[in-house]
Amino acid sequence: MKYSLLKTTTMVLGLCVMLSGCVWLRSSSIGDRGGSGQTVRVSTGDYGILHLTTPDGITEAANSQLVSQCQGKLTNPQTEMAMREWILIQWYTVNATAVCQ
Repeated sequence: MKYSLLKTTTMVLGLCVMLSGCVWLRSSSIGDRGGSGQTVRVSTGDYGILHLTTPDGITEAANSQLVSQCQGKLTNPQTEMAMREWILIQWYTVNATAVCQ
């Protein structure tokens, strides 16, 4: 009887955690802020499944979008990659900024 109650309680608690919409956010950025000129910003995103697949070319896509917005030289590039996780699916976002001179 005790074993059955413990098993049921564990299953219910596990389901509540899985279905509660828990979201983990991991983010990091590196860059140097400064410079004069016009700031250009882009954002790209893609998804992965169960940490087994990750998006290919997401950073390259952000970089090419930055280059397409500037007729001159890009300086002080900064990129930030963030990941949001929803139980089975991860959403990756790359935000990039640079100064167009």
